[in-house]
Amino acid sequence: MSALANKNQKKELKEVKKFNLRKYREYNKMMRKKRVPESEYLTKMKNPENIIEFDNLQSYFYTDVGTVKAVDGVSFDIPRGKTIGVVGESGCGKSVTSLSIMRLLQGPQGQIAGGEIRFNQQSTGRVLNLAKASIKEMEKIRGNEISMIFQEPMTTLNPVFTIGDQLCECISLHNPQMNKKDVEQRALETLKMVGIVREGILKNYPHELSGGMRQRVVIAMALACDPQLVIADEPTTALDVTIQAQILDLLRELKNKINASIMLITHDLGVVAEMADYVVVMYAGRVVEQGTADDIFHHPAHPYTIGLMKSRPMLNQKVDRLYSIPGNVPNPVNLPAHCYFKNRCESCVEACSGAYPAMISLSETHKVSCHLHREAGAAVRQAGGAKKQTGGKQNVQ
Repeated sequence: MSALANKNQKKELKEVKKFNLRKYREYNKMMRKKRVPESEYLTKMKNPENIIEFDNLQSYFYTDVGTVKAVDGVSFDIPRGKTIGVVGESGCGKSVTSLSIMRLLQGPQGQIAGGEIRFNQQSTGRVLNLAKASIKEMEKIRGNEISMIFQEPMTTLNPVFTIGDQLCECISLHNPQMNKKDVEQRALETLKMVGIVREGILKNYPHELSGGMRQRVVIAMALACDPQLVIADEPTTALDVTIQAQILDLLRELKNKINASIMLITHDLGVVAEMADYVVVMYAGRVVEQGTADDIFHHPAHPYTIGLMKSRPMLNQKVDRLYSIPGNVPNPVNLPAHCYFKNRCESCVEACSGAYPAMISLSETHKVSCHLHREAGAAVRQAGGAKKQTGGKQNVQ
């Protein structure tokens, strides 16, 4: 029996390698394309007020043990001038979603397998599908119109180059018409925006700065070219509470100053409550709930969101131990056909063993993917249909 199992395992491994090889070849063929016709990546926004629209995004990693579905059908929007908070446990696909926007997934293992990332490009008036855009097009966008604040500033900054070299490179690359003196002046102005007034910092190396100063430099690099969208991936990780508050105030102030949108990825629900206009809750590579900050914090609907809210420390409550959601995130290689949260859910019903729940609208802004709210979703749809028939007017008797 063990010999048969071993034989089957080898056969499965061979099939996986064969499948991966085919995907790697497709990826390399795409990357070798010198010119991609605009018709392949030009598209239209569903709502012109959005800066980014994710539509069924699928980002997979093809490994020797199988296909890791890190992001599996994510759909949500980032409105212009708003802050979107993306929350969830480690391994839920938050960072992979942000890296997919920038097309920074490490290929050929990591690839965007399907879906669209529609980008409303203000500078040209075009709408680009970033999932299929050419690398040449992406090089114009990265750091210029869409920029990213990475998790750890010490590893983001190159230790063998000065702060000035790294900051000026970003500015000169996207502004070839500027001379060296203008570039340095722009770098100093950007550093002043983030609260660094010492000109000599341009000659310093990353290891000569504190954690807070390094994080400010990384933020300055992200904002140097006045981007339309700033992706902040755990921007306050490993910083003390005082510096954390300063960084958040800085991001809020700069967002209003340059009218940018922010995609804020964090584990800290307090940061989300303070910063975000809208909140997206991710679990096992999918969006399980989304809505305004008020919807999520005052009316959480998904059992996972409710569990996250219960795990927060409360000032007016004394408990011996903080609540912890039982169990672990499922293996992304062999995800079940039913709801991914089923085995950890305290409110599980019979329907949870069936097909994965569709996204249900609880209101105009609040959506949830859970079988517990099918009746509420049906009532909302019925009310919406009645409102549409009466031309948006209510009958008064």
